[in-house]
Amino acid sequence: MRRVVITGFGVVSPIGTGAEAFFDALGQGRDGIAPIRRFDASGLEARYAGEVKEPLTFASEYEQSLVERDLKVGFALTAAAEALGMAGVSAFSPDDCIHIGTSLETFFSRTFSAEPQAARDAFFQNLVTHPSWLPLDAALRAIQIRYGRAGQAMTNCSACAVGLQTLGQAFHAIRAGRCSLALAGGFDSLINPLGVGGFQLLGALAVSDPAPGKAFCRPFDAGRCGLVLGEGAGFVVLEERERALALGKTLYAEVRGYGATLDAHSLSAPDPDGDGAARAMLAALGDAKLPPQAVDHINTHGTGTQLNDPVEAAAIRRVFADTWRKVPVTAVKSMLGHSIAAAGSIEAIACIHTLRHGIIPPNIGFDTVGTGCELMHVGRKALPCEVECVLTNSFGFGGQNTALVLTRGET
Repeated sequence: MRRVVITGFGVVSPIGTGAEAFFDALGQGRDGIAPIRRFDASGLEARYAGEVKEPLTFASEYEQSLVERDLKVGFALTAAAEALGMAGVSAFSPDDCIHIGTSLETFFSRTFSAEPQAARDAFFQNLVTHPSWLPLDAALRAIQIRYGRAGQAMTNCSACAVGLQTLGQAFHAIRAGRCSLALAGGFDSLINPLGVGGFQLLGALAVSDPAPGKAFCRPFDAGRCGLVLGEGAGFVVLEERERALALGKTLYAEVRGYGATLDAHSLSAPDPDGDGAARAMLAALGDAKLPPQAVDHINTHGTGTQLNDPVEAAAIRRVFADTWRKVPVTAVKSMLGHSIAAAGSIEAIACIHTLRHGIIPPNIGFDTVGTGCELMHVGRKALPCEVECVLTNSFGFGGQNTALVLTRGET
């Protein structure tokens, strides 16, 4: 069976654009969450988000026009360019695969005024004339226009689980011999009136102002009050290991196992007993042919909501019954917010940083463990720790659960 490694990665995030800036901010525990600046959110209860700060540049007027209509396409192009450049890929071949994911078509256009009522009027006008809509595969087409056609290319849409799903499915495709190289990852931005307003109506968002000296997003903490939206993109290049070695490439990590399940419990709430989440982790470990005791660190989904955090913690305690008290867990959404479709792939890249540099990012929102959230939590400061094997979780609406196992990629 073929072995699969990661030879490149690219990141756009609220704490930094580019892998080097992202890794530096992770180690420092930088908080990327701040008052929303992209539109006037004064009419909303939820007024904070993790916005991308740096301006992005693009190669053509065509790409720029796409980004003006849908900002997340720009995130995808930027992360893809970094990942492919790091892996030494200048063009796709018929043996390659692109598998990327996002959540929703955009309804936010540059024609929106700063006034909330004008923004609503513009939205409903768009429903009739939709001059700013782009299909979900717009980023995929733009990537192929820039780098040529891959033999297989698809855009997946499965909410908050899709960023990790694309990595897992690309991993399986290479391992099975269906391709030798894949670009995979997620990209998203819902920081617009419809996105923020919609999540607010679900009751999922933190809506009060953060306490002085406290992070706004507080996964697993007794004072957690809801998730905070983020945005960005995380893309990786996966390759068949022997091929990568023959080409002299750096092996940043090895993908060992992938698991995916579906709760079929609720449209938005997780199954309260955490069965689907536990089965996804067990499936990933089984796929990797590794026991739970092999895992040195767990990157949690960790949204900071009252429902999700204790369910995930209970699932981890069930799977890691013998080791959960000594396996450090973290939640980088405390710094990034929840970037929905991009979350899983961005966090997988954070795991690559941990594997290579022996630094587990902090959960900057954690002070006191919440009821039912008992685990070995990393607190506000990064934890130096030699790590050989990481498991990362990503869960989504509708009870979609994914887990990925990564190990060091040294030859």
